[in-house]
Amino acid sequence: MKKLLLGAAVSAALFGGAAQAAITLDPATNLPVITPANTYEIFLSGSSAAGTFFNLLFTSSKLPAANRICDSSKLIYKFHDTATVGKDQVAYLCELNTANPALTGLAAGKTNLLIYKRDAGGSGMGVTPVVADSAIDFLRVDTPANCTKISDGVAGISFTKINCTYTAGNVALSNSQKPDFGISDVDPIQFQGDNTPSGLAPVTADDVSKLTITPAAAQVFGVVVSTKLRNAMQEATFGVGSKCVGKEDLSCMPSLNSAQIASIFTGQISSWDQLKVSGTDSLFSIASAANKPVSSRMHICRRGSGSGTQAQLAIKFMGYPCNSVATQGAVDNTGIPESLPKAQIHAMSSAGAMEECLSELDSGSNTVGTSFNNTFTDGARWAIGIQGSEKNALRTSAYRFIKIDGVEPTLDKVVRGKYKDWVELTYQYNNTHAWDQSEKEVVDEIIKEAGNPIVMAATNLGAVHSWGKSGFLAAPKFYTGPATGLVSYDKPVNILSHGTTAASTNNCRMPATYSTGTGVQFK
Repeated sequence: MKKLLLGAAVSAALFGGAAQAAITLDPATNLPVITPANTYEIFLSGSSAAGTFFNLLFTSSKLPAANRICDSSKLIYKFHDTATVGKDQVAYLCELNTANPALTGLAAGKTNLLIYKRDAGGSGMGVTPVVADSAIDFLRVDTPANCTKISDGVAGISFTKINCTYTAGNVALSNSQKPDFGISDVDPIQFQGDNTPSGLAPVTADDVSKLTITPAAAQVFGVVVSTKLRNAMQEATFGVGSKCVGKEDLSCMPSLNSAQIASIFTGQISSWDQLKVSGTDSLFSIASAANKPVSSRMHICRRGSGSGTQAQLAIKFMGYPCNSVATQGAVDNTGIPESLPKAQIHAMSSAGAMEECLSELDSGSNTVGTSFNNTFTDGARWAIGIQGSEKNALRTSAYRFIKIDGVEPTLDKVVRGKYKDWVELTYQYNNTHAWDQSEKEVVDEIIKEAGNPIVMAATNLGAVHSWGKSGFLAAPKFYTGPATGLVSYDKPVNILSHGTTAASTNNCRMPATYSTGTGVQFK
């Protein structure tokens, strides 16, 4: 069990008496007192695409009471790294939910949970460090001088937000710990070649044998484009001046086909002029002034090596690393001159950074962190990227999902076998990892509830888009899909899988029905 180093003010508060079950505030800092004697401290690394799901898993009061990890009727504290406002590092402090039978009567008798979630580096950081059982940097939340309360939460409604200064490698501002478990958008063996996190070793079959791996859910991904590019695609599809331009309806949703997506993300296309509409007309040439940037040069917001989001894109559209002759994605070349006739590739470290890349290129202005376009002296640009389908349902960021091969990224179309861009994410921990048995029981319950379709039904409420319902589907290995072959939104279970009853999940495998008794829709 890891130990927390407490600031002087907090230590003084603790030594005055026995540790309390409820989370209390230090009067000197107005920050929560983190008490090792009554708090499970757990470290989770990996998939940034699933960040929205985890936020709801730990904080939402819409989950059934018996399935919650945190007691959402009490105050929950969410810590963010200051630099990226939680896009790279977060942590949640809460009272454990006593209405969940699996979380009562644990051997250690602790009543609170502090769970760290590292998004930085993506899914590969939920695999390679877990295989090696080696320490990586997490957010440090136990030094009051480094943290500031941003907003007060309301019990049962919202969490208290706290920002903490974070610098990787600085022991005063980061917390070097071995991940207790990891999450990856694709199964661990996919993290080889271009999918290997920078500075780490590719995953081998021997590495996989060291892990307990649990396939938990089908996660739906999608191709996203900056909003002005989406509008220009609507103009190309429905006509300049069409009522569809700028509309969010399913009927007005534009599309790219698989070959176009592969051509873009492998760097074979450098200009939006190369996407032809009819004859010599191109997507760029026919766009109206309101939606057209100064230059037709293509900007691609991909994810970095080690990202599960990037790995699934490579699997689904390039056959990489499944096929020995497959082409990998175009690599980062940020910083090349804007005038160069070559697509500019921005490799992003997290789903939050992907959102920033698309939104800032759409506006031509820098809001936080990296500047994506020569400090925007050249103005706005069209950009394309990839994102989990539970993102941006309220359209607060300047990018939009599009169809792939004419099909929208909904749960219904996944279950029917019509939409291709989905994979099965997995949880894993090292079989020799040292932890208290009670801590492992908490982790096992998190994994169990994260794969529960009843829980997904609640978290998917945040993934209802104007064009349909998306998000996550439970894995058919543990739950039976509907015999009708249709999606059940109250208990979303996929009937398809990249695994079989005889073979473990491998996202290179063509998905097929998992159970011989499950119906498959003909239409």
